[in-house]
Amino acid sequence: METIEISGVLGLIALGSLTANFLVGLFIWTKSKIKLPKGITFLALHKFTGYSAAITILIHILLIPLDPKSEFTWSDLLLPLWTVHQPFANAFGAISLYLILVVVVTSYYKDKIKYSTWRTIHFTSYFAAIPLFLHSIITDPLLKDRPIDWIDAEKVFVELCAVVVLGLIVYRFVIKKKVATT
Repeated sequence: METIEISGVLGLIALGSLTANFLVGLFIWTKSKIKLPKGITFLALHKFTGYSAAITILIHILLIPLDPKSEFTWSDLLLPLWTVHQPFANAFGAISLYLILVVVVTSYYKDKIKYSTWRTIHFTSYFAAIPLFLHSIITDPLLKDRPIDWIDAEKVFVELCAVVVLGLIVYRFVIKKKVATT
């Protein structure tokens, strides 16, 4: 398996971890009564899925310039609009990365930040989902600039994760809010 393929697989793992993170976050917000194994809390699971996703995303990104076929430079990771392959897709990935890093870093320092400030920043994760899914859907994982294959197994996984996260967001901000006000 080539480095770029490993990077793609790690990107899918990160996407799955972030989707699980959204789901666990909703369980925390709704004060779910679901029983977890002894010693595991939803908060611990939320932290695990969040930090796992962040670490996997960083490895996903750092592997790309190591593959000579990618034609990525290290500076392309920070400013991907000038990449040889798929600059807009990569820019969406970078925007998502920056937003996710803000959430992760501020979550690490949550106890040192005013709660209302931290919570507002934490909501950035919802906005990070948009460029993340755009990046994941329109990127050709082999960087060959091929058209999107909507029914490729990897893209179907991305599409399913997008539907789950969109459903969770709608539930969180629309349905649950309506139920609470009636």
